[in-house]
Amino acid sequence: MRVWGFLAVIAFCCAFALAAPFSPNNPAPDLRIAITQQEEATLRVVYEWRRPQREIMFAAIDGGYRARRWSFATPGFVLKRFDDGDYIMREDGKRFSRIELSARPELNRLSKEYQPVVRYGEGGALLYTGHFWPMMEEGGRVDAVFDFTPVGDGHVVAFGANEPAVKAWRSPMAHPAFVYLGPLEPVETKDVMALVDPDAPGWVVEEFNTIVPDSFAKLSDLFGFAPATKPNLFLSAPIGDEAGRLSYSGDALPAQFQITLEGAAWNEPSGKARRVFRHSTIHEAVHLWQAAARPVIEDAPEWIHEGAADAIASEVMVALGLWDAGALMATERAAQMECARGLHGGSLNAAKSRGAFRALYACGHVIAAAVAQAEGNSTAAFWRDFIARSVAADGYDADLFYRTIAERTDDQGFADAIEDFARTPLADPARTIDQLFAEAQTLARERGR
Repeated sequence: MRVWGFLAVIAFCCAFALAAPFSPNNPAPDLRIAITQQEEATLRVVYEWRRPQREIMFAAIDGGYRARRWSFATPGFVLKRFDDGDYIMREDGKRFSRIELSARPELNRLSKEYQPVVRYGEGGALLYTGHFWPMMEEGGRVDAVFDFTPVGDGHVVAFGANEPAVKAWRSPMAHPAFVYLGPLEPVETKDVMALVDPDAPGWVVEEFNTIVPDSFAKLSDLFGFAPATKPNLFLSAPIGDEAGRLSYSGDALPAQFQITLEGAAWNEPSGKARRVFRHSTIHEAVHLWQAAARPVIEDAPEWIHEGAADAIASEVMVALGLWDAGALMATERAAQMECARGLHGGSLNAAKSRGAFRALYACGHVIAAAVAQAEGNSTAAFWRDFIARSVAADGYDADLFYRTIAERTDDQGFADAIEDFARTPLADPARTIDQLFAEAQTLARERGR
């Protein structure tokens, strides 16, 4: 994810290409992936298949990361990019059972992608297994287990595991995950297992240690449940010396999220830095609860969950006494203005394809706030119901989202207006946003009679 200004794009990429089930009838995995840390964030990766293969297929990474940062230790192999992903195969086309390669970190952050592997504090690396885990032609991920080995006396940290090495590992969430390799010891509380970069400024660590338990308690209350798996939190601070820069980037996965802070402005606890850190960290925490509602299709609109996470984070800021009503109104107005700017180039549903990532957040926030106003409730209350409906339906799509709006506001026309707002290129986005809120206010008045 690229960062801009003082805020970063906060990603919650819903990659629902899960592994083939592991059962007593299939006790041996089809693939073993051994990842060994060589130095900080450089990895040795070995793929060993139970049966010979002609190729290994990976989901594509924007920017051609693998072609630039992977190199083969086993001779005679080539990496090719096709429309449906990256493929590794032998140059002579013959089958193979084993291949070894080296994976180096990307030099720049990838836009709207989980980072494959990054330096995490001195001597450490944080990797995302999804970019090393092959796909199947028929969809889903290959039935695979991972071996992780850190350098020297390092640790492997993933979910509740904190071991000198891990063999035959599968994520407890049956989903791609973050895994840490290196010397840092995690800190475990009743809420989380956290790995905090020792280079993080002291005030940031104090904020982290306060905002996490406070927001987790409030979110559990608002949603009516706590995460089933104790979350893994990662806080990295490669701050650097760029004066005035205040960049917060985050990635969320089921039961995990990671934060990266960059820019010398983080060294001092300014009011802006505190606001950004608190609201963005709560945004990431909201995703841990939203993960209970899984999209049934991989390309479900991201603005549905991203905008709601922004709106719920704002509600939690007020509930914790960190914002007053004026700050909440200012934030919602700023989202409306940013949304209007982001829609001048096309529709909200097409925003991702044209690179207008901030529109996903700002316009999703606008929709969440308008719906909450129309039904006279909070975005958290809407999502508590939406999660229940998603679980009952074995996942959600945009249609379920619009049906939920219609039923909770008792007005199909308002739900249709929200759908039109998302799918239609708007001639005057600011005017349409004002109309949307005017309609929400009318519904709220009628509901109050």
